[in-house]
Amino acid sequence: MKKFLLQSLLTVLLSSATVISSPAPGNALPDSGGVNIKADTIGYDKNTESYNATGKVRIDWSGVVLFADTVSVRQKDNLAVAEGNVLFVKDDNTLQGTHAEMDLATEQGEISNATLFVKQGNFRLSGKTLQKTGGADYHIENGSFTTCDGEVPSWKFSAAELDVTRNRYAVGKHAVFYIKDIPVLYFPYIIYPVLEERQSGFLIPRVGVSSKKGFYLELPYYQVISPSQDATFHLDIQTKRGVGLGANYRYLLRSGGSGDVKAYLIYDTNENELRGNLLLRHQQSFSPTLFFRTNIDLTLDREFYQDYGEVSGEYNRQYLESSAFITKHWERFSLTSEVRYTENLYAVNNKATLQELPIITFTGLKQRLADTPFFVSLDSTFTNFYRQNGLQGQRLDLHPQLTFYTSPVNALEGAAWVGYQQRFYNTYGGDIAKGSSNIGIPNVGASLSSTLSRVFDVEWGNLKKVKHTIIPEISYAYLPQKNQDGLPFFDYNDRQVAQNMISYSITNYLTGKYLFADSPATYRDLAYLRISQGYEFSGTRRDVLTLVDNQRSFTDVRIEAKLNPTERLAFYLDSRFNTYRTNFSTLDVATDVSDSEGNSARVGYRFSRDEVRYLEGRLNISYVEPFVFHYLTRYSFDTKAFLESYYSLEFKQQCWGLTFAYRERPGDRSYTVNFSLSGIGEFKAF
Repeated sequence: MKKFLLQSLLTVLLSSATVISSPAPGNALPDSGGVNIKADTIGYDKNTESYNATGKVRIDWSGVVLFADTVSVRQKDNLAVAEGNVLFVKDDNTLQGTHAEMDLATEQGEISNATLFVKQGNFRLSGKTLQKTGGADYHIENGSFTTCDGEVPSWKFSAAELDVTRNRYAVGKHAVFYIKDIPVLYFPYIIYPVLEERQSGFLIPRVGVSSKKGFYLELPYYQVISPSQDATFHLDIQTKRGVGLGANYRYLLRSGGSGDVKAYLIYDTNENELRGNLLLRHQQSFSPTLFFRTNIDLTLDREFYQDYGEVSGEYNRQYLESSAFITKHWERFSLTSEVRYTENLYAVNNKATLQELPIITFTGLKQRLADTPFFVSLDSTFTNFYRQNGLQGQRLDLHPQLTFYTSPVNALEGAAWVGYQQRFYNTYGGDIAKGSSNIGIPNVGASLSSTLSRVFDVEWGNLKKVKHTIIPEISYAYLPQKNQDGLPFFDYNDRQVAQNMISYSITNYLTGKYLFADSPATYRDLAYLRISQGYEFSGTRRDVLTLVDNQRSFTDVRIEAKLNPTERLAFYLDSRFNTYRTNFSTLDVATDVSDSEGNSARVGYRFSRDEVRYLEGRLNISYVEPFVFHYLTRYSFDTKAFLESYYSLEFKQQCWGLTFAYRERPGDRSYTVNFSLSGIGEFKAF
């Protein structure tokens, strides 16, 4: 509706009168005042002071084309009249009728038996009479609108009277909703936005039912606060839980900041307590070198997401993390200050959960020492650890490093480094490791790598060339074994793993060059493969990410791969293979496939020995028109249970749709039926 009437008659018909001579039939007058007229006959009637065009009339004016059997312009009262097969065309939009009149001075007018078509959204409006009553005001008698094709559309709304103010609202009286030619619903009064810009107003209600919430009805209201601010408020009525209130506030700041705030509160009649959550996101660039960001996620109770989480994977979250940090960059240094608050939803309370308030990080980027091949860098972090129950304190971590770069030959690149990590502690509140302590541990290492590439000519359709790049690398790292048992333990940074390890890796890239007719060449990554492994000379290794076997020098072989044989098919792999057990320690594999018709599938599997076995899948099938099937599942092999399953069957037509859906989570099942009208929105019912 927002393009309703194409500015209606678009001020069409001649904005100024021009003296017109009478050419021979079929001739066209030259462009005059931006107007070009063609007709079988063009003449002037002195008695009525009218200019008349008859027979296959075509008038081109300001991007608008008017077709009619006859067109006359009466000079004394600036009245333009078009009769017979009247058709206005602008771009791909049309307005047609049997009779049209317009006052050229006021730009007001009327068209009889009008039919409007707007290509965007396939919007169709018809009415016995359509009047432009003001600069942006329109009135339609006995009108109807739909987004469906056909003489008898699948659905339509009709109204005895419809008043429209462009970029504001359409108000209808005695409206009836039809399915085919059958009246289904009657509305004595309807109002809906016909906007080119945002406008405050009620949004389509959300209706559903679940075993936890019962029958629920959500009534949203959208409020425009300013060009850079808006908010959505909703009333949430649940038969099993009570009545909730929610708000979502979004904003953009002139200073370059942006963010949104979401809040929800409900007095849960089932639990007899006030429940809710708060989400806040904000980012701010004060200058190109000064940046601030915050991410707040808080709840009033630990089971809130179990009962009210709606996003997939949200209901079984264990941790909520809130943080805020500010970063300042200089040419060779950077400074970050951060506060981080964690809430353990699986704990009885949060008194023993460790908080980092604040974390201050100072980094000195690698800087060349004079004209030598040596570079110096510094990583340093100060952390204050806080909790109500348990060990608390501060840790200062300083790690300077000296790096040497060399390129003995063109095909080789080498580096060597030596560093020293010093940690200082001040602790209190716990049973062990009270007071001050410190430890320093040196580290040394070196690496040597090369980059080799070759281009192969191929003739596989549009694929003409393939570039293979291989990067072999060997490295060595040494970190001496030091007894750290007397140090406090806040996180894994308090226990540095001893190393005397040599590692190798081989990385491969395949890049394709495609040639198409009448278009420039395009490039696409076809495959990526990286294999890496380490050997620990001490005979005992300690890996952080996976469970390991003592007295085994070789680390797991890590295999990382991505394969894209086509734009719509991809394989992903990240795994660690134990050569002693001849099995995988970890495995993360996934496949994505899709086509241009809306069919797609994804299957992913995650495994960590003696820890996790997890499967997820997603499927969209639209082969059997007009049906579309959606499926989403998450399954845990550890618990031998589905974490979540979602099924939906959608019946899609050109201008409407019907969806049946079922969702199951532990402790909750829901069924919904959604009815949608193209261009109108969704009506959701149970």
